[in-house]
Amino acid sequence: MSTIEVYKAELARYLEGFGANVRRLRMAAKPRCSQEELSRLTGLHRTEIGKIEQGMVEPRLTTLAILADGLGVTIDDLLAGLWVPIERKPSPHDGSWKLEPERAVSSNASAPGRQPAAGL
Repeated sequence: MSTIEVYKAELARYLEGFGANVRRLRMAAKPRCSQEELSRLTGLHRTEIGKIEQGMVEPRLTTLAILADGLGVTIDDLLAGLWVPIERKPSPHDGSWKLEPERAVSSNASAPGRQPAAGL
């Protein structure tokens, strides 16, 4: 398995664990809190909360603070039981990032609507 595949697999497991924590804390709230109610409390869209709980997105730091505030918990509570990830996102220059052939761009091509810089 390539470095990028290992990184993506660990990230997916981590986000699933984080999402399970958010759901557990939301369901443990008294009174019980629906995704719609958490949306109202936080200003986050209900579908964003659903995607977080499903481990489909990696929330930003500000979103962690907003979720913790809305649930009346700490960021530590949101991260409870999660490990410090071992894998780091590999550099695109280390060779583990491979573009699919149909998505690869020739070094001579310029982005649509852009002119090459003078002297290039």
